[in-house]
Formats: sequence, C-alpha cells, structure tokens
Amino acid sequence: MDHNARLCAKNHVFTRRMAFIGATAASSGIAVASWQTSLASDFADPKATGHGIDEPPVDDTTTAIRACLEARSDALSRGDRKAFVATIDQRNPTWRRIQGDVFDLSARGGLGAAAFYSPVRVQEKPFGYVKAFLEVSTARGMAPGERTAWIFSRQSDGTVLHAEPTNDELGMRQTTTVGGIVLSHYEWDADILDRVASVAQRAWERVSSVIETPETIRPIISLNPTYAAHSGLRGFSTWAAYLPGSRTTVLLRSLESFGAGPVTMSESEDSRLLIPLTHELTHLANDCILSIVKIPHWMSEGLAEYVADNFRTREFVSAVASNRQWSLDKASEIIEWGSDVSRGYTGNDVSLAYAHASHGTRYFIERFGITRFWELAREFASSRRWADSFLTVTGVPWNDFGADWFRWSKGISAS
Repeated sequence: MDHNARLCAKNHVFTRRMAFIGATAASSGIAVASWQTSLASDFADPKATGHGIDEPPVDDTTTAIRACLEARSDALSRGDRKAFVATIDQRNPTWRRIQGDVFDLSARGGLGAAAFYSPVRVQEKPFGYVKAFLEVSTARGMAPGERTAWIFSRQSDGTVLHAEPTNDELGMRQTTTVGGIVLSHYEWDADILDRVASVAQRAWERVSSVIETPETIRPIISLNPTYAAHSGLRGFSTWAAYLPGSRTTVLLRSLESFGAGPVTMSESEDSRLLIPLTHELTHLANDCILSIVKIPHWMSEGLAEYVADNFRTREFVSAVASNRQWSLDKASEIIEWGSDVSRGYTGNDVSLAYAHASHGTRYFIERFGITRFWELAREFASSRRWADSFLTVTGVPWNDFGADWFRWSKGISAS
C-alpha cells in the first residue's frame, strides 16, 4: 500500500478549523468570485444592524453590560482568575469550561487578551437574557477594528453576567425547509434564521453548480448557538463541520453568538459564513458520491477549497517563490495530522497544505476535467493502489504529474 493509501485507510473524524478553511477570499489573496460578491451585496450595512453607531446608547442594561465587560477586561489584564470567573454565568458547565479556556489563552497573550469591548446596541432574548452588539478595539479609546455579539444574563441585583443559555432553555430543535435545504434550529435563533437560510441556499447552489450532486441529497444544516448545543463543534475557531459518514448533516455556528467570533467592521457576518459552509457542504456532496475517507486528503480538502473559491493564493505563491512547495503526498500528510505536537506541524503549515491541495485540485481539473477527478477517486477507492490508479485513469505516471504540477505552480508565481 503506497503512502496515500496508508493515509486514506485511517478513518479519522474531520473537524474543519476556521483558521484553515474560514479565511476570506481577500485574505487568501484571490479575487472575490462573483457568486461570493453577489451574496455580500444582499446584506445590510453594519450600521443597520446596530454596529457603527457614533454615540453608544446609555441605559441601565447597557451600563450593566459595560461594567461587566470592564471587569472582565481588568481581570484578564491582571491575570486574576477569580475576578474573571465572577463575570461569568456559572449555571452552564460547558460555558464555564469554555471561559476557563478563554482565561488560560488570554494569560498566554492569545484570543484578544488586550481587547476592549464596547456595547452599541442590545436586544432582548428569552429567559432574562440579552444580546449585546459590541465593537472591539485593541485598547480603550482606540477606533474599533472588529465587532461581535455576546449574550448576557440579567441578575436580580441589576447586574449582568457573560452567558450562554442552557440546553433546557434552548428547548427542542425545530426544522425549517428552505428550497432543498433543511435547517435544524432552536427558537432562540428565530431572529437570524432568514439570514442563515440565504447563505445556505447560496452555498448549496454553488456546490451543485460545480459538482453533479445526486437529486436525492437534502442537506441538513444544524444551527448551534452555544458550545453545549453539539459536541461536534468545539474550540474557538470552528465555524462549521461536516459529520463524516452522515451524508446529511453540516454543523454550523449560529450568527451573533460567542462561538461565531468577531468580524471586521466592514465585513458581513453572513457573507463570512459562505466559504466554510460551502466547503463543508462540498464534503457532504463528496461523501454522497464516494466515501470521503477513501480518497487522499489533498483531493477531498482540495475539492472543498476549489468549490469554495478559497485557494489561499497569496500563501501558495509565497511558498513557491521561496522554494517551500511540497508534493501533494506531503500536503495530504500535513492535513492528516494537523498541528499535532508530535509531528511538529504548525497552524501555518496546515493552512499552506490546504493551499497546496486547492491548487493541486485546480490543476488536475483544468488538465483532465472533473469527470476524471471522480473516475480517479473511484478507481483508487477500489484498488487502493494510488500510482496504478492514477496511471490507469489519466495515462500519466504520478511522478510525472507531480513534476508537471510543480512547473505549473511556478507559472502562477511568475504571473
């Protein structure tokens, strides 16, 4: 069994990370595709959603939220865990753990340790909760560079605590069908459901336009407003995740939740979801056509990035120019292991491996066509002999293809 066969024989559960698949087209160094641009233009200006307000509101709730945020910031700056915990609603065990991790990361200088949060609008939520729309700056008095939305719980003494609702408060899941997509959600997310539906439809239209998806596929997008809502979404940078083998379900962070994270002042939360959701829906379609674990990682992840137009061209061009281009076998290995400490790969290495995978897939499809892509996937899934499968389907030895791809990549760098 060759190297790719050994990699693909392992049936790992894949959790996609925002740092790897969630980069915007602008940050990845490619022109924003028309299907992405048209989506972004559909959404309201940030000021229409409460952000970008010149004068922040003054009322009891906003004052209480500001006091909680200042106490939180002060506790983080002093490394005072007890004071930090005092700003957190303790009723939700998962939320307590997540915020403990926040403190630990901030103590090491990560996760916006020095950030200053200022409320600009509040929205009432059920069970005594309030959603606060916040502007984020690097320090007090500095112009905001990002914005986000957090949940706070009202206390009997008029104060508030940083919170997430419990599973009991979220209640039972409901389903809403929009076009050919099923949204699984809680009543809690009723205020953002239409926006998610619009993103989901655009993402699925994109996948279906590139891949001939079976008509029987009806994707289920599971919206998750809290960390406790689904165990498949963990960490601070996981926006979306396909559940391998389900052939139905993609998990998605709810808009305007702590897990969704901040966006820049000029960015739409809705349009930011488009790339990771398209990526994960591509995995779903891939799995329906052919089990995703039976093909090399550079093909499965490369296809998902290819469909999402998330090529990370700036990273790739820089790597090629500095003679850091890897083989596609190497890219598969890095994607397989991620930033595993024992392997010595970093998050930057993993992101670059995705850039290799997306460009490798692009080169293959431009040279042989997407029909051959699926023929190769099926042949390898059956034979488990990569070099033989590649030669049978393409008529080109695998090593020769690798050399051709290297030369093609140099052309991208030169242009």
